[in-house]
Amino acid sequence: MRTSAIYPRANGFTLLELLIVLLVIGLVAGLVMPRLSSIYDGMVVMYEKDDIMAQLNGLHFKVFQHGQVFDLIEYPLPSNMPKLLELPQGWTLKTETPIRFRSNGACSGGHLKLLHGEDSFVLKLEPPFCRATLL
Repeated sequence: MRTSAIYPRANGFTLLELLIVLLVIGLVAGLVMPRLSSIYDGMVVMYEKDDIMAQLNGLHFKVFQHGQVFDLIEYPLPSNMPKLLELPQGWTLKTETPIRFRSNGACSGGHLKLLHGEDSFVLKLEPPFCRATLL
């Protein structure tokens, strides 16, 4: 005589197992959710920094098209300077010595500092075309 026919085996999970799984999921979500906004903010800052570096890498060509000498000292630029560089809101740029872009597209090179809130990035612009590299 088989006992499996008398007492069929139940398929599925018990209530206790389901409660434990829900408790674990709740604990993991409670640890991860507060960090999501800071992770997102960090990704936005990195994306904007990469965009600024791309603009700096193309600045020599914009100056060549414009046909005038351009001295990069700080950003936001003074009102009498041509707007060849567009930084996202909240970003500032400072240099220790002016970086001169000549009308032929060549530049003098130098170091500059990008500032965004508490974040600070130091970039090196290497002559003759001022390719931006992060230090």
